[in-house]
Amino acid sequence: MKFNEITIHTTTAGSEVVSGVLFNEGITCFSVEDPRDLAELLENKYVPVDYVEEGLLREDGDVLVRVYLAENEQGQLQLEGILAGIEKLKALNEEWLGSLETELSVTDEKDWENNWKQYFHPLPIGERFLVVPSWEKEEGNGRVVIEIDPASSFGTGRHETTALCLEALEKLSPEGKSVLDMGCGSGILGIGAALLGSSHIDAVDIDMVATRIAEENAEKNGVPKGKMAVYCGNVLTDESLWKHFAEQKYGIILANIVADIISDMLPLFDSCLLPDGLMVCSGIISPRKEFVLDALNANGFEVVELKEKNDWVAIVCRKK
Repeated sequence: MKFNEITIHTTTAGSEVVSGVLFNEGITCFSVEDPRDLAELLENKYVPVDYVEEGLLREDGDVLVRVYLAENEQGQLQLEGILAGIEKLKALNEEWLGSLETELSVTDEKDWENNWKQYFHPLPIGERFLVVPSWEKEEGNGRVVIEIDPASSFGTGRHETTALCLEALEKLSPEGKSVLDMGCGSGILGIGAALLGSSHIDAVDIDMVATRIAEENAEKNGVPKGKMAVYCGNVLTDESLWKHFAEQKYGIILANIVADIISDMLPLFDSCLLPDGLMVCSGIISPRKEFVLDALNANGFEVVELKEKNDWVAIVCRKK
């Protein structure tokens, strides 16, 4: 399969806003390449400089937000939405956003997968998880190992929103509980719940590629068939899909999406969350925190815990 590769030049602060543009197009698949992060790794000697591929330490200092979209109708619509969103940002003439220069190219799926290997290494998250790519063999040393390769779906644990959700999940005691993973991307959150003993997981994403990869990742991590069901569709536009989940009951809901969509889905979450259940809302940039908190309050939820990391927010809540 061929993919369109879109690279957007911005700044550290601007990358948060560009990420919002992608999320608003339903895209939960992108990387943020910040030279400051790599410099910090080298400074702390986590990665020997000899192993850093030439070109990663760029002199221009730009932060690169990179996304891959399948060459199909859905990918074309998402591409058009991204370009329109970036043009709106350019019209703001805000220097702190950077140049917002956009580069387009076409790449093969195998090239795409190989390009990621230079960035991904075992990553401990919270107190219980270790996320590893398949080419890095790790025992875990007491941690629960989730094997996730970077692929054309969001969720390798590197992004703050995914890490915040996994950190929250391990404290929610998912053992024996049913879980809804809304906006599942790679399936990492649902898989994490399964490996911690969840009784059943329903995972949903609007991206067809993401749902395929989520199923593959579940099998790769030894999740028994039937324990994790993956659905493709948009519950906000598909009435039958909304009804299907509204009739279910979950002990935990994981919604790693964006502020506006979380707000729109709250009536659904209210209907399918058990009375003593808990929900984790993430994918929220700090400026949208109050919007989500107000929406939760208006829909009968109360905040249990609020976690923040690098201008991203996760909210643990329950029914009042």
